[in-house]
Amino acid sequence: MSFSSLTLIAGAVLLAVLGGYASYLAYKLRQQRIVAEQAKQQLAEELAAKEAEARQSVQIIARALVQKDLSETEAAMRIAWLSQQIKLTEDEAQQVSVFHQLAVATSHIPILDDWAALSKSEKRRLDTERESIEANFREFIEVSAVELSSIELSLIEPSSIELR
Repeated sequence: MSFSSLTLIAGAVLLAVLGGYASYLAYKLRQQRIVAEQAKQQLAEELAAKEAEARQSVQIIARALVQKDLSETEAAMRIAWLSQQIKLTEDEAQQVSVFHQLAVATSHIPILDDWAALSKSEKRRLDTERESIEANFREFIEVSAVELSSIELSLIEPSSIELR
């Protein structure tokens, strides 16, 4: 065998090995893309389910408010927080804005353990203040609560969720 034949055979072997390695890397890359796409789809489905759950919670809270089962302030705090988890339509955003405004206006009033630690006179003073603030928002809150009690509950299509 001549030197040129050996070089040609070595080149062919090297080319075959590199071709095999390139094929292996292409296969691994394809598998990685498939896994990434499945993870992206699963995340979109989970986000859609979370949004649907938040929408249902907003609807339930709005209905409870319409039925006077909770205070405007409590509903405002809960709806304001839940609305951050929802991709709101323009109309829904307008309905929710009054709840955000009331939540901000009453955010200085203590809750839970901080409320329990207050004296009776301080609780009465803050209740009176809260009721006065609620009275300023009441008409808008009531209209928005009726609108939000019929918020669209259909599941969001996972394909419509924009992931980056």
